[in-house]
Amino acid sequence: MSELLKKLVNLSFIGGAIALLLVPTTRSYATTLNSIFFISKSDNGNQVHYGVQNNPDCSWKTSKPVYPYWKLQNGRLERLLAIEVPAFGIARQSVSDNEVVMEVNGFKARGIAKPIRFRSTQSANQGCQISAFTQINGEVSQLLRVHIDLTRSGFFGLGGTVHSITFYGADEKQEKIVCKSNCSF
Repeated sequence: MSELLKKLVNLSFIGGAIALLLVPTTRSYATTLNSIFFISKSDNGNQVHYGVQNNPDCSWKTSKPVYPYWKLQNGRLERLLAIEVPAFGIARQSVSDNEVVMEVNGFKARGIAKPIRFRSTQSANQGCQISAFTQINGEVSQLLRVHIDLTRSGFFGLGGTVHSITFYGADEKQEKIVCKSNCSF
């Protein structure tokens, strides 16, 4: 391949990557959001929240009721982009009565077995109480948030390394898992 052709291919790739970054994303779930837990990252203040779609009687609306969405530093809400699904999308989710079990793609890809259970119950005031639970240090605990410690590198920061993932639960429980496999992204 000639040097000129190689440069043109590289420029077209760079131009395509820049165009992808500049494409505006659409707002999602305008006013019907509920956040059950969220994932934060060490590189910025943006968070991925996980909400659920449920009926007034607290049953699940669909066979896949859990959905992720971004809450940006500026308060804006956005859907995940296709390139973000391997990290923050849902690997699987299954519904059984008042419970949904799901796994986050990025955890599963790094060998972190952390199924997350969403439970829906109707409270005394007829409202729905939905909580997420997972194992933290071997004990089932209500999951409040997850924090990913990472370092960005590469072209426009599209690559990097995950160093650790910390799960935070109720009663100040926490478990830090050091990334040991598939840590580069």
